[in-house]
Amino acid sequence: MRYMPLFIDLHNREVLLVGGGKVALKRGRQYVEAGARLRVIAPEILPEFADMPDITLVQRGATASDVTNEYFMVVIASSNSEVNEIIAAECERLGLLFNRSDLFTAGNFINGSTIARGEIICSTVSGGVPAISQFLQQKIGQLVTPELVELATLLSELRPAIKESEKLQGSRHEFIASWVNDETLARLRDEGSENLRQEILACL
Repeated sequence: MRYMPLFIDLHNREVLLVGGGKVALKRGRQYVEAGARLRVIAPEILPEFADMPDITLVQRGATASDVTNEYFMVVIASSNSEVNEIIAAECERLGLLFNRSDLFTAGNFINGSTIARGEIICSTVSGGVPAISQFLQQKIGQLVTPELVELATLLSELRPAIKESEKLQGSRHEFIASWVNDETLARLRDEGSENLRQEILACL
């Protein structure tokens, strides 16, 4: 296994995005949705970028001097391979986390195909073959039903109370796991979450 799967908290982190085209826009949206503060540098920047919050747009070519230690990570997504090479080399010199969209093996992290619904986030990678990841994500998407998202939200909300409960006997993990099944999902679909919430709270 070459890559270790990680989920990183990007809230209020500074991220540099080199590139202003469609690939950069897709990545930019993901990073902004994750709470990153994005700085985009490119000679041409799609107008959709302007609609994103916490974003700075710099319309010019990127240079090595744009890469500094103020950034938590760098996403290289321009269509200019020469620029990409220069930015990647500077990231390596400074020891920064960076991804290079045109040559993913050149970076030290990669972006997977992602499904994010409520508290559930699933991401897959497939050795640079997007069709495989897209196929997997389609299958995973069928499993992540609205009821499962609702259950994840409810259990996440009640988790602190479950951990602190003095009435529960045995493992808190096993107690939570006992609610994660098809029967619970059917109840959520038929009844909604309030009855289940009260039932769980009664155990605490």
